Amino acid sequence: MKTTIMIVTMLVLCVCPVYIKAADEPPPVPSQEQPEVLTSGPVHEAFAEPVNLQVQAGLVATKAPPANIVENAPSQRPQGDQFVLIPGYWAWDTDRNDYIWISACWRAAPPNTYWVPGYWAKVDEGWEWVAGFWAQSGSNVIEYLPAPPALEDVEPVGSPPSEDQIWVPSCQYWSHDHYIVRSGYWLVARQGWVWSPSHYIWTPRGYVFSAGYWDYSLERRGVLFAPVYFSRGFHFRAGFTFSPSIVISIGMLQVNLFTCPRYSHYYFGDYYDNVYLGIGIFPQFRSERIHLWYDPIYVYDRWNNRHSEPRWEEHEQHEYDLRRNDKNLRPPRTYREMETRQAGMSEDQRKNFRVAHPITEASANRATMKFQQVNTKTQRQITTKATEVSKFSDKRNQWESAPTTGKTAQPSKVFTKPAEHKETVVQPAKHKESVTAPVERKGSVTQPTEHKESVTAPVERKGSVTQPTEHKESVTAPAERKGSVTQPTENKQISAPQEHKVSVTQQADNAPAFVPPRKVRATGSEKVTIPKSPVEGKSVSSDKSNAGPPSKPTEERKQVDDSRDNNKDNKDKGSNRNK
Repeated sequence: MKTTIMIVTMLVLCVCPVYIKAADEPPPVPSQEQPEVLTSGPVHEAFAEPVNLQVQAGLVATKAPPANIVENAPSQRPQGDQFVLIPGYWAWDTDRNDYIWISACWRAAPPNTYWVPGYWAKVDEGWEWVAGFWAQSGSNVIEYLPAPPALEDVEPVGSPPSEDQIWVPSCQYWSHDHYIVRSGYWLVARQGWVWSPSHYIWTPRGYVFSAGYWDYSLERRGVLFAPVYFSRGFHFRAGFTFSPSIVISIGMLQVNLFTCPRYSHYYFGDYYDNVYLGIGIFPQFRSERIHLWYDPIYVYDRWNNRHSEPRWEEHEQHEYDLRRNDKNLRPPRTYREMETRQAGMSEDQRKNFRVAHPITEASANRATMKFQQVNTKTQRQITTKATEVSKFSDKRNQWESAPTTGKTAQPSKVFTKPAEHKETVVQPAKHKESVTAPVERKGSVTQPTEHKESVTAPVERKGSVTQPTEHKESVTAPAERKGSVTQPTENKQISAPQEHKVSVTQQADNAPAFVPPRKVRATGSEKVTIPKSPVEGKSVSSDKSNAGPPSKPTEERKQVDDSRDNNKDNKDKGSNRNK
């Protein structure tokens, strides 16, 4: 009996410390307080951007963005010197009425370009996003210009001369103190290369001309990491760092890709509810109906699928309609939701459902992209260089910042306003097509009196993989989505640039109203020498067809040069007559 008591006592003494130790340890942090990995949201602007043909007022957030997060480089990277790590930034999320973090991305920088990152600029109504852009290598000078006149011939002229050609819309070129129109033209498309046409980027200081360039097709651009939401209760302790590890599937990205022209961003994921049309997040095909922006990815994909799927556009719209009408077919909005929903699926079904996966899984699949391990020293070097991009963004904010009084500031040097530049800018008159709103959208969209845009209903969507039909459970939307999405702050006090006297023409009932951008400081050409960008694309000769991009289209400058010569001839003739 004594022996039994001794044995029991020894067991109790051995086990008790375990319980005491466990009681001293705090419970795990609630999942609601941890960063939420998202499988929907804006696409990193350096990875892909739509092209605005008519610049509008940008998206305005109602509160200041938090301080940037320091991101540690992932332990694995894609093979190739062309890939650079471009750090993340804060993006405004209308669902949450809060900021989310757009994680860094590995990007194959377009050849012969360098990256100028975007930033949040302080304005009277809050903070307005100023888009980043890829600039042409060979010059560290940015030219700021007054507002260009509206374009009128952005729609294709007839049918393409051959099935290998795509339409490039018209553009304006600044020459001798006024704008010259470069007409639209047909361009021979190339496999694996996406043409991003010339366009303008609005900044508080003036408009920046972004010359057209060849970019890699989407699947060759690199690695896109999932965005992350840090709840308001999340504590950013001193020295906090973040290393992205969840990779977005490029195939599923293309399946569920949307466009927000006013924010100059692509969006991916579940943006099928009609409410998103009201804030200007459109299915890609809408660019072919509204013509306020140009979608390089959509144009390339349509051309690239012309043989394998002749009715590709119809298929895109059909897939979009399926998801719009059936929530069960839509992609998950968070990584946690994705894992929950695919738990009962077969392996084949999961492949058609996985929006994102760990980078370790992506690196194991060498069929899509080859990866290499990065040692600790190299990681630190990559992290340091990526941090320089964030500093470059802050510097850009400083040299472009404008007063927030709403008045046009005077540049450091006074320029004479060109006498020739007297165009009245109107909304393009060619958008006569009336687009039928979706059936469930029963409320009519009224055009507000103070530039509050009425947004167009969708019509078609990118080709996609249909979600497993046997998965019929109803998926609850995030708690923040109450059936309506917070509208971005409108620029109510914005007036069109004085020299243009913009007239906003009412479009078809279902079309969005054009919201004029803010005034800029530039009244003529202002050239600014900027620091060297930390991100530059490799200098690749167009003659090396296997390694480099196709040659730059001659139409980009030829028509302008011809117009300039005609103007010169006319002036000479007038001068001779006067003599």
